[in-house]
Amino acid sequence: MTISYLIFASILLVWLFLLISNNNNINNNLFDFTAKAYGHGLSKDESFPIDISGRQIAIEGLIEPSFLNESDDQQPKLAIRIFDKKTNETISDINLRIIVTFKNQTILDQQFHSLDGIVSANLIPLRDSITHEITSKEPQQHLSQNDRVRVSLTNPVTIKSKLLSDGGLYHIAIILEKTSKGIQIDSDKKINLFISIGKTFPFVIQESGDSRSNNNNDNGNVTLQVKTFYDEIQDFAFNEENSKISFKMPFNWDLNYVNQILTLHEEIVVPKSYTPLSKVSSFIGTVNGMKISPNTILIDDYSDKNNRIVHVVITTFKLKEYAKQIAEQGGNSYALFELEPVKTI
Repeated sequence: MTISYLIFASILLVWLFLLISNNNNINNNLFDFTAKAYGHGLSKDESFPIDISGRQIAIEGLIEPSFLNESDDQQPKLAIRIFDKKTNETISDINLRIIVTFKNQTILDQQFHSLDGIVSANLIPLRDSITHEITSKEPQQHLSQNDRVRVSLTNPVTIKSKLLSDGGLYHIAIILEKTSKGIQIDSDKKINLFISIGKTFPFVIQESGDSRSNNNNDNGNVTLQVKTFYDEIQDFAFNEENSKISFKMPFNWDLNYVNQILTLHEEIVVPKSYTPLSKVSSFIGTVNGMKISPNTILIDDYSDKNNRIVHVVITTFKLKEYAKQIAEQGGNSYALFELEPVKTI
């Protein structure tokens, strides 16, 4: 192994560490909102501030765990905070309505009165839930959807609903109501948050005789995985002839929405025993037919001793370029990824 390769590997690992740390900073403490950044992201989001009576009011939200089937022992939680962007002061005594939409279905619609500017909730995810149930411990009672629920950081409620029952993109609309005493509002103000919950999607492919290894399953099957940090994976396909991987994912290419996204991040997890994908030195790729910059397709052979992880990371700048091209072509509602190894002669 050459010195230059070691240097490259070290830089790659540092880059990956910073990327993962950035995604998980807010998870260290459920209500530690000191590490903030504009834009939609994994597990958290922060709105752009709006001017209300001369104050720059913003809202940030958090859903935990950030990734399903990796944090089964973690208590699912939801937190919303209303604050002054200039001073970082949390705005107390707020009336608000929270509407959560997931896969075009409203899964939560409730009015709250936050004593300290924070809505704190323990979540009980129910995949088959039709509506939500909410319980307050002080006093211990079930509340209806028509009730205004008193809540604070020290007095969280419990919500049974589809929230966090599956991975994907959750749209959280927060309506700051003019009846709030903590801020003076002439009319209700609606602010949108978009929070992604990651999920791993496994896909079984048939291994050819030429690439078959004794380390794989006796039946010749290989499991490739796509770890999505945005929304669910659809239409996965693998072309054995050129080892091309393709998959689709729902995506909103509206430029106003794309401006909120810091990065679009997907991972392809390949068993190291599957040589057509684990022994190549680089990959090329496209999204909706548009070229992905090769330096944003990163190979990690170190984090997992059994698997190679191929990171695809697209920045806001490139997403905006793609969005403009897609708009010129008439628009669509998905991101189609294609990834294949670079053939060496």
